[in-house]
Amino acid sequence: MNISPIEKKKYTREQIAQRIIDYGDLLVIHDNKIYRLNSWIKHHPGGEMAILHMIGKDATDEINAYHSDDMLRNKLPLFYFGDVNNNECDEYESLIPPIQFYNNKNDLNNNRLLTSELLLSNNNKTMIQNPNEHKHIIQAYRQLYYKLRFLDLFQCNYYDYARECLRYLFLAFCALYFFINATKSWHYHISAVFLGAFWHQLTFTAHDAGHLAITHSYRIDSYIGIFIANIFGGISIGWWKYHHNIHHLVTNSPEHDPDIQHLPFFAVTTRFFQSIYSTYHKRILSYTWLASCIIQFQHLTYYLIMCFARFNLQIQSYIYLYKYTNAPYRYIEILSIVIYWFWFIFLLSLIPTYTQCFIYLFLCYMVTMPLHVQITLSHFGMSTEDYGPCESFPAKMLRTTMDIACPVWLDFFHGGLQYQAVHHLFPRMPRHKLRSASYFVQQFADEVGLTYHVYGFVHGNRKVLNVLKDVAIQVKLMRDVAITNNIFYHH
Repeated sequence: MNISPIEKKKYTREQIAQRIIDYGDLLVIHDNKIYRLNSWIKHHPGGEMAILHMIGKDATDEINAYHSDDMLRNKLPLFYFGDVNNNECDEYESLIPPIQFYNNKNDLNNNRLLTSELLLSNNNKTMIQNPNEHKHIIQAYRQLYYKLRFLDLFQCNYYDYARECLRYLFLAFCALYFFINATKSWHYHISAVFLGAFWHQLTFTAHDAGHLAITHSYRIDSYIGIFIANIFGGISIGWWKYHHNIHHLVTNSPEHDPDIQHLPFFAVTTRFFQSIYSTYHKRILSYTWLASCIIQFQHLTYYLIMCFARFNLQIQSYIYLYKYTNAPYRYIEILSIVIYWFWFIFLLSLIPTYTQCFIYLFLCYMVTMPLHVQITLSHFGMSTEDYGPCESFPAKMLRTTMDIACPVWLDFFHGGLQYQAVHHLFPRMPRHKLRSASYFVQQFADEVGLTYHVYGFVHGNRKVLNVLKDVAIQVKLMRDVAITNNIFYHH
């Protein structure tokens, strides 16, 4: 669909801001063209929030990273609104998306009215590099993208999945074998370990389905994800996609990224002490007395809490399916989760004693702990600073994400997702190709002067624990000061 440039108006940055505020237009910029997404946002497969965080921004790299060529050619032009008027400067300077203004308690209570001037202000954080460096990073990233496509690193190799399916079948068989032939309690324990390992491994393929990285068909990959995540794991793939897409776009933002919003159990930055407003949860994340008690020991409780993280994934899934009545495939997802609880409760009912049943339940859930450590490992130890909407997409991903180095033979344990920085740069790349792409990402980072954070598993864990400990120390200092002041006041 080709639209002549004379058919649409050119808009300056100020005019774009004014249309967003005065008319409620959901305007996103891609390749210096403006797209109005008001009629599409409710149908967006990635969820409404993913679009809201891109309003007023030059989202060229984000849109390219998450969408197929077919979508960019045939779907996006349907929402063409106009062109960016760049007569005044060479490059469009992104606005702050309106949703990102309501990021603290005061904004929420005062119900502050937005103005176009506020969108234009960029909170005095308009650029972290000088314009030439910024442009150079973007150009180099796009050249890298085309280079990796030329090398066929975006093509899925289904033999990789065939090998993984054999691994899944082996783990499922072992779990069932020890369960059926159990004559002693420790047989059930072994069965639980294999079932937990089965869940651990399945999560990697569910992740691929959520990114449409298996068949690249929204419908087929959604059904694959439901089959794996919902029926076998009791976790909503729809919730995971909604949650995960936001995480990818606003990585490590305390106000916006749900993957680091874990009060009262964890705080990876002292900004959580301010009881910030979460745009994802649509409520204030209160820094309570209970949170201060727990967080001062968070570096000691980190691994223990990770043992129970799977329960949280299921709870969040069910909240999502309850709240979002228009969620895609909602009824199929609910039915699939009912099937999960039917077979799992039936399995537990066959265990002779309540004690053994209780141990089996917690053991198979706790075995998935390394997976949850890996999920948090790539981000908990990284920057949580806000550099404003003009920070380039690749710079933000490399600043907020770390990779974990490991031998090739250990890739199965990490599922290939130890290359999280590469994955964040190229989310549609099959995870089996991430190791190969990491070499070129290192070259890219060296060329443009960015740091590509790669650590060994032990070093990465130590880095996360140090961040948790630093925040915990701040909590303890604050509590000690409060106690001292209280004693002084009473005296």
